[in-house]
Amino acid sequence: MGGEAKRTLPAVVRYLKIGWLCFWIGLATLLVFVPVVITARLDPSQKTTQFFVRIWYGIILTTTRVKTRSVGLEKIRPGCSYSIISNHQSHFDILALVAELPMIVRFIAKKELRRIPLFGYAVSLTHCIFVDRSDSAKAVKTLQDGIRTLPSGISMLFFAEGTRSADGKIGPFKKGGFRTAQISGWPILPVVVRGSRKILPKGELVVTPGTIEVEVLDPVPKEEVQERPWEEVMEDVRQRIVTHSEKV
Repeated sequence: MGGEAKRTLPAVVRYLKIGWLCFWIGLATLLVFVPVVITARLDPSQKTTQFFVRIWYGIILTTTRVKTRSVGLEKIRPGCSYSIISNHQSHFDILALVAELPMIVRFIAKKELRRIPLFGYAVSLTHCIFVDRSDSAKAVKTLQDGIRTLPSGISMLFFAEGTRSADGKIGPFKKGGFRTAQISGWPILPVVVRGSRKILPKGELVVTPGTIEVEVLDPVPKEEVQERPWEEVMEDVRQRIVTHSEKV
């Protein structure tokens, strides 16, 4: 799909669309940078910060004409921290998840993102965790240390495949989100994102307006996470996500 978009759009139109997206990302970052920095330092709960984080995501969604909708939100227990496990097809997945999930969501990011001016500094203050993907042992320790410092009520999002799917098929899962749930004592919240690949597939820079749907599946209770081998829990969650991702 990404290749088709590149062939059918004239080069000038592509550059204009990419420039439009970059402009709004930059402007949104400038608008919320100071409020995020101030509230992140003054409000340890991150509840006020989350308001401005949602504004940032909302600006990007609105200006690219991408809508979001959700089902199953009633399965989320207010105030509970979860290890959120989601499929991953597009950079817009996280925008849809933050927009729709009624909780404070933070994520794991590669350390290179921390170098982006303003954006990287602001994100680091919101308790997102930057890891070095080239050093798995160091990444695990960084993740564990980061989880221990998270304020109560914040949930951590894991794209369990580790990267975006190029063809829409769900790949093997990595263990990070499941081991985190065991170590932290959190329940697991499986989530399915549908429609994002049509909006911005892997390898593409031009956004196609559309709708992304977020479906919350039944959580895996923390007791089950603690009692069962993480490999079994991981496979069960993956099968559920695969099954629900195939819904039309």
